[in-house]
Amino acid sequence: MILSGSSRSGALDLALHLSNSVDNERVVISELRQSASGSIYGAFREWEVIADNTNCKKSFYSLSISPDPSQRDWTDKEWQYALDHIENKLGLFGQPRAVVFHEKIGESDGELRKHCHVVWSRINGRTLKAIHMGNDYYHLRTCTKELAKVFDLQIYYKTGKDKIEARKQSYDLGKSQGKNRDLDSAEARKNLITKLWHEHSDAKVLTATMSEQGYIIAQGNRRAFVVVDRDSQIHSLARQIDGVKTKQVKQRLGLPESYPSIEEAKDQQRIIKATAKKQPKTKARIDLTREQKLYRKLRNMAARIDRLGEARRKKLKRQITSAKIRHHDELDLLLKKQRAEEAKTLRQRYKKKPQGLAKNIQTILGYEMFLSWKWAHQDRRRVQEYATEKQLLAQSQKQELMRLNRYSDLIIKQERREAKSFERFSKKLGQEKTRSEYKRDMERVRKRVERTFSLT
Repeated sequence: MILSGSSRSGALDLALHLSNSVDNERVVISELRQSASGSIYGAFREWEVIADNTNCKKSFYSLSISPDPSQRDWTDKEWQYALDHIENKLGLFGQPRAVVFHEKIGESDGELRKHCHVVWSRINGRTLKAIHMGNDYYHLRTCTKELAKVFDLQIYYKTGKDKIEARKQSYDLGKSQGKNRDLDSAEARKNLITKLWHEHSDAKVLTATMSEQGYIIAQGNRRAFVVVDRDSQIHSLARQIDGVKTKQVKQRLGLPESYPSIEEAKDQQRIIKATAKKQPKTKARIDLTREQKLYRKLRNMAARIDRLGEARRKKLKRQITSAKIRHHDELDLLLKKQRAEEAKTLRQRYKKKPQGLAKNIQTILGYEMFLSWKWAHQDRRRVQEYATEKQLLAQSQKQELMRLNRYSDLIIKQERREAKSFERFSKKLGQEKTRSEYKRDMERVRKRVERTFSLT
């Protein structure tokens, strides 16, 4: 189980990463807490707008949870318990969060594995202050131990004093300085050469026996005799034999000129390495080669890119078409409502209009002129209100279309990101093909050398 988290910014990049359906076989948005939007990008934009009112530069905390695929799968209750436990440990309880599950095929083993991404907003909505995330690395390590204990899982890394002791025991000064890189350690090499030296007193027998063990005696440039190991590393022969001086080595082996040079010994080691038959490694989970796995994943990625790109654009086109139709209906409904209100006002005025003698009296007194002025003023105010309503409706409709157009830009950025992923895997496949071709060439060289040795 690996918990990896960090504070970060960039709502768009984070949303594109979490909604990447090309690298992942399946993407499931499990939870969007404290968000009015139904999409990841909309939720992150809401939280980012709140963070713009603060001085916080990294308003998000992103965490990835990767269980060990070699152990058992987690249940839904265990996932929920782990999320709540980590949230409380980090001090992010009650903060807006998004939970997304990814299912991805591993490049090495070809197995489907499930991992989780959690994103919290660090901004407290009441105080508009960012929650401090210091020492989150140690909190996550503590959570790893506690969750492993609760779920009865095994963790493979050591901590504290055990880790320091393990490093001391595994540290090799010779390896750190570029030495002792042959298949055996320095101590084992010295013990083997010392044993062969004492067992074989004849120079030719000693040379042949050491060659069988992977060590070729050669003439040195600055020393009389050296040993070339399997990795073409050079070692002084006198220093590889305990209790023996350089004079004793010269007395037993004779003239250095009768032995191959260092370059000739390295060539012999390369030939031996090329002709050595490698035992095929058994694969427990899958029999496909790495090249075949990458090719299969690349083919699935290409199919998903075509399918998802077409589906996204069709969905956006349907949304824009339905929005335009709805906007037209809303405008017709508003105009019908305004005409109905205007007709109702005219009917009420007609009923209130005096007739006969009352009309003549109101005309003489000037009341009819006052009513005409009052109704004209009401008409002007009503026309202004109607224009304002139409303007507000047009603005809201325009904002909705602009939002849909922004989603079109988001689709373009998503496709660019998916194209980069496809290009990255294509390069991997090309490198793997180059490696495979090199291995095949080396196999042909090995077979040619074997035929040459068999003929001679």
